Parts: sequence; C-alpha cells; structure tokens
Amino acid sequence: MTPPPIEPIFPFSIIILCYVATSLLLLILLLLLMMNSKLSVMCAKLSRSSRATKSESYDASQNKNDTMYEDEASHEVEPAPGTHFEEFLNGDPERRKLSKKEKFKAYRAWRSENGLNWSK
Repeated sequence: MTPPPIEPIFPFSIIILCYVATSLLLLILLLLLMMNSKLSVMCAKLSRSSRATKSESYDASQNKNDTMYEDEASHEVEPAPGTHFEEFLNGDPERRKLSKKEKFKAYRAWRSENGLNWSK
C-alpha cells in the first residue's frame, strides 16, 4: 500500500500569510499617514496661535522694556536711566548736542573702545 498523495497546503498557507501581512502593513501605513496629517494640522494651529501670542506680548512688553523712549513733547530720543548709552552721554556733555546720527556713530565707537561689543 502506498500512502495517499500530499496536497500542497504548505505553499498555499505561505501565500495567504504574505497577503495578510502585506494588507496589515498597508493598513498600518494608512493609519500613520492619517496621524501625520492630523499632527501637521495641529502643529500649524499651534504655530499660528503662538505667533499671535508672541506678537501681542512683544507689543505689550515693548513699551515697558525699551531702553530708549521718545519724549512726546520734544520728539527727542532720551535714554533710559542706568544704560550704557546714558553712561556714554554723561561722559561728555557735548555729546548730547550732537545730531541723532552722530550720537549713535560716536556711541558705537565708544562701545568698541570700552570692549562692550561682541565682535572684536
């Protein structure tokens, strides 16, 4: 007696397994793409809201933290007390009489002489 012939079940099960694995990978890829699109939308919303918040906070803090402020009556730039620019102007009373452009040119030179600049 001869044994009954073996049917090719093993190769067929491998083919089915490959199809199932491929479809699961495609499903995972689709889910990842959907998550990516949702995250990019959320990121765009956050960046827009943070830009609006930063500009509002900058406008509010700009008036408080400026080292220079404009005197509305005389329209002259007057330095805030305790700054390097105030120290520069107090060093020589003639500096206050210079034009705005000349003041800042002399101030830049004074800063480099005193080692207050970042560059060498």
